[in-house]
Amino acid sequence: ALLAKAFRQAVEAGRLGYLSGLPSQKSDAHASSPLTGFLYEK
Repeated sequence: ALLAKAFRQAVEAGRLGYLSGLPSQKSDAHASSPLTGFLYEK
């Protein structure tokens, strides 16, 4: 029963992802988060 529930949720997640569509295309790349804080963390 637990495996069936996990499979059902995986199918639902896949369907929602499909329905949400592709993200918009951009002509250049942009970082999703800056690395400056990460590089200098102690």
